[in-house]
Amino acid sequence: MAKFIKVMEWIVKDKMLESMQIFQPTEAPYECVTLVHDRDYVDGFIKGSTPLYEMRRTGFHWSEGLVKRCFLEVGGTMLAAKLAMEYGLACSTGGGTHHAFPGHGSGFCILNDLAITAKDMIDRKVVSKILIVDLDVHQGDGSAFIFKDSDSVFTFSMHCEKTFH
Repeated sequence: MAKFIKVMEWIVKDKMLESMQIFQPTEAPYECVTLVHDRDYVDGFIKGSTPLYEMRRTGFHWSEGLVKRCFLEVGGTMLAAKLAMEYGLACSTGGGTHHAFPGHGSGFCILNDLAITAKDMIDRKVVSKILIVDLDVHQGDGSAFIFKDSDSVFTFSMHCEKTFH
């Protein structure tokens, strides 16, 4: 996922941000990740015991580096949300893993950073309602599924009519 590094390099090179405006995330806490994802799924991913057919659905080969990257990705979204509440605006150069469901990953998404962050913020009463605006070419099917019965999170996905299935 070199694109995330390249985006940050471009932002720094073009002096779009001051160095004091760039924050390094930490890995998301396990307890936050399991607010949304099944513990067995998360534990299997961490230990590398996810069945091969399930890993194929994600498009990734398991590695310890992938586990770290996924937890950092979620941590980055959580940090961006916290900073947005503090400063009015923030973003993360990673994340958007909207195809991850509670018990499985899909389409290059293993942990749903958007859902984990939203659930954590609502549970901690930082906010009472969240709108997830998803403008990817593919529907944010994992996020929509996770919040299908929620009155606190509304997912708006504008995507192509015909996408992968």
